[in-house]
This record gives sequence, C-alpha cells and structure tokens, in this order.
Amino acid sequence: MVRKIFLTISISALAIVLFATKAYALTITPIRYEISGNPGQTLTEKMGLVNESNKTQTFYASFANFEAQGDTGSPSFVDAKEGLGTWMTTEQASVTLAPGAQKEISFSIKIPKDAEPGGHFAAIFWGTSPRGGSPGQVSIGTKTGLLVLLSVNGDVKEQAGLVDFQLHNNKHFYKTLPVGFQYRFSNQGSDRVKPKGDIVIRSIFGWVAKRINANPYDGNVLPGTTRKFSPEWSKRDSVETRDQENSRNESYSFKKSVSDEWHNFALGIFRAKVVANFGVTNQVAKSHAVYFVVFPWELILVVIVLAIPVYFILRTMLRRYNRSVIRRAQRQMGIR
Repeated sequence: MVRKIFLTISISALAIVLFATKAYALTITPIRYEISGNPGQTLTEKMGLVNESNKTQTFYASFANFEAQGDTGSPSFVDAKEGLGTWMTTEQASVTLAPGAQKEISFSIKIPKDAEPGGHFAAIFWGTSPRGGSPGQVSIGTKTGLLVLLSVNGDVKEQAGLVDFQLHNNKHFYKTLPVGFQYRFSNQGSDRVKPKGDIVIRSIFGWVAKRINANPYDGNVLPGTTRKFSPEWSKRDSVETRDQENSRNESYSFKKSVSDEWHNFALGIFRAKVVANFGVTNQVAKSHAVYFVVFPWELILVVIVLAIPVYFILRTMLRRYNRSVIRRAQRQMGIR
C-alpha cells in the first residue's frame, strides 16, 4: 500500500512540475530553469502565474529540494532544510489572483560563498495553503511548481557515459515503423549532464537512413543517478501507441496491416548507434551497434499480386505493338 501511494505521488509530481498542468487552476511558466552562478552571487529570475479558475484565489510559495527517483528521472521532493531550497526567496510570499488574472513574480537565489561546486536542484511550489504535508515531506497534492536546476561554478567533476543501448523490448524484426530504442546514461560526476547527439541509423550498405535526436525532451541526468532515454524512429505511430494496440489483442486485419506498412514504410536491414556528447568539454560517448530488420511483408505481397497481372498486360501490349511495327514495316517494303 505504501509503495502504491509513493508511486502515485511520484507520478503526480512529474505531471504537475514538468508539464505545468492546469491542476488546481494554476499555471506556472516556465516549467524549468537551468541556470549557473558563482559562490557568493545572487541570481534573479522571473516566473509567470495564471489563475485559470473562475474564482479569486490566494496562492502561497514554498520550496523543496529534489533528486531523481529511479531511471525515469522522476523527481522525489523533500522539504528544504538545507541546500538550494533554502537559498531561494520570492518577492512575495503569497499572491492573490482574480479569475483569469496573471502576474509575474521575481525570485532570487543567494548562493553561499562556501557553496559546493556542481549541481543543486530544487522546486518552487505555489499552493492553496501556506504549508502542507507531514514533517520532512512536501505535500504536492494542491501545488503546482517549476524546477530550478542550478550549477555552481568551480572545480566540477565530470564523469558520465553510456551504460547500455538496445532496441525496445529487445525486438529485432519489424514489419513497419516505429522502431524504439532504449539507452541508459550514468552520471557519477558532481553536476547534472544533458546528453546531446543522435542515434544514427545506417543501411546494411553504410549510407545514413535516419538521424534521431538521442535526447528529444532535453532530459538531464542528475549526479549519482542513471537515467533511461527512449527515442524512436517513427512517422505516424509511436512505440507507445503500438504497444497499446498490441495489449488490446485486436483481431488481425490484413487490410489494416497493409495500411500501417504503407503509412509507416521502411524496408531493409539497419544498424543503429548512439553518438552523443555531454559536459562543458563536450566529451563524446558512443555505443555499440544494434541491428534490426524492417520487412513489410503484407505490403510487399500486395505489390507482387498487383504486379503480376500488370506484367502480363504490359507484355501482351508490347507483343502487339511489336507485331504492328513489323507489319507496318513489311507493307512499306512491299512484303505481304
């Protein structure tokens, strides 16, 4: 039961903070700040608050530190007793907004002179009550917030790299796109890293068939964590959509399969490899290659079936044309 509650809280936090939902009638922009500063420096930024409800409400500011939970990068929050959460202040502790009203609020980060170089991570929440939750925990049920990812300049240790790279569900044969990939990136340094680069997909002959953004959502890997990334090669459908369709055990439809293969077409033997860089020095991380096959056999079968009568029709027409040319030539030469 406890595990179920914790999982629900983690999922809710991710939705509320990362996607700036209109839960509880409050929207905050931006959803994330990634900033850097020197020890002893004071940084000032701004955020926008919008009351989406149909009544006047008062919202109260609170702060929390966070760390990544699991390999998905979901944040786990605790009350700020020390660290970045205690370095931040807002120009107003509370703000009252009429229905549909919006307001820009400044917040400051006063970095201590003895702050440890590297990454420090916290969130600024705005909720409908001044405080909430049990001691040592942040009550996020009625709060919406933004993430603050601060890098304190100095002698920062950078130690990160790829852990593994594989195909989604370790599947190597496909009839159609999408093709999903998964790789894990480990960060044992003292600051967050954001992998940047591509998954390069080549044909068996070596030419580049596709380049996919290896980090399409600009995800960060926090210090001391390993995060999983799941890019995909797709056209119309996504890996998640395809998995949902398969889980429903829909009855087989040849017509639907042909349509899927037409709209998500790819054909051949391919190999894919991650080539990414990270850190201030742009260190390069490369993975081993994985191989997969895309063979839309239903679509190819339809093409073959249609091509056979077309072939015979064209051959018959060509023979008739050749005979007419020969007869014409014979008449011109006086041959009967």
